[in-house]
Amino acid sequence: MHKVINRSTLFSLLLVLCLNELSCRRQKPSLSPLSPTDPIGFDLLARLPGIWEGPLVSTTSVGNFPFWKVDLRPISSGQVSSRSELDSANDIHLSFFIARYGDKTLLCFRNGGYFSGMERISYLLLDSTASGYYRFSEPVTRGRRAYAEVHFPHPDSLILSAYTNKMGTTQQPVLHIRWNARRLDTTAAQAAIQRFSFPQKSIILDLSQAFQGRTEAIYYSPIQNDPYPSSGQPYLGTLRASYQHGNGYTPDSSRFVILFTTTKPLLEGMQYYPDRLRYITRYVRLPSTKGNFTFRHMHPGSYYLYALYDVDGDGQPSSGDWFSISGTSVEVLPETEVQASAALTFRLP
Repeated sequence: MHKVINRSTLFSLLLVLCLNELSCRRQKPSLSPLSPTDPIGFDLLARLPGIWEGPLVSTTSVGNFPFWKVDLRPISSGQVSSRSELDSANDIHLSFFIARYGDKTLLCFRNGGYFSGMERISYLLLDSTASGYYRFSEPVTRGRRAYAEVHFPHPDSLILSAYTNKMGTTQQPVLHIRWNARRLDTTAAQAAIQRFSFPQKSIILDLSQAFQGRTEAIYYSPIQNDPYPSSGQPYLGTLRASYQHGNGYTPDSSRFVILFTTTKPLLEGMQYYPDRLRYITRYVRLPSTKGNFTFRHMHPGSYYLYALYDVDGDGQPSSGDWFSISGTSVEVLPETEVQASAALTFRLP
């Protein structure tokens, strides 16, 4: 189904993608520790690819987000990864890959990013699994410092919960973040799945000696001795995105522009397809005078770049806001930097 552009609510879902609250309740199954001969939760890799979205609850200074979108795709035969922006200065990386650790071959959950201008990277190793449930623990302290749970109540529903002891200020790890998401799309990941014949039981990294002499497998700015640094992540590309304001207005420096990418165009001619909002992959809110942003660790593939100028500062698209109605198509290539620009030429009626 499609609609014709004729009202200001055209893009009302862009900033308030308020999908129905997930009604699934979290139940912990009984756990069984892994042994060296267990399949190390290999099936998790096949469960992860897709565009996921849902509310993020955080006990950190970054705060809560009504929705957080993550585009998880394979970047090698034994690794799936994503990067997404919380704002122009903060981002989150999620990556799951097969690692060797001592006499075990198991999944590693590498996560972190920039929070309030400081980078943090954590390595958590799978220590327990049950049907649809996976627990990853910080290996040096065996989970006393931090651990995470990945739970699939349904194939297209995911609950990711992370716990920490707040830099040693609590006796036991307490909730750090919880993300309650549902999968909106799997088509964007298919090219990478086919390219790598994903998933394969390929060991991506040997972590057996990586954390020796450390008090925890967590790294802080400036990141030193990271066993698998961001610069070493394979296959991913870079998109240098920019936007230009139209001639019909003068941008207010106190207002913002939302810059975002989709894997399918939102419009074809003057026909608007609201169901394609599910294909938004990356987005960031920028000061209206900034003009550009670099999306790093972009999954290779075809995208459409859009920009929205929030004229009235109400935090959502509304009458009088400006939009780049003709999405700019761009192809992101593996380990390559490309550029694209969006022109804000259409005023929402």
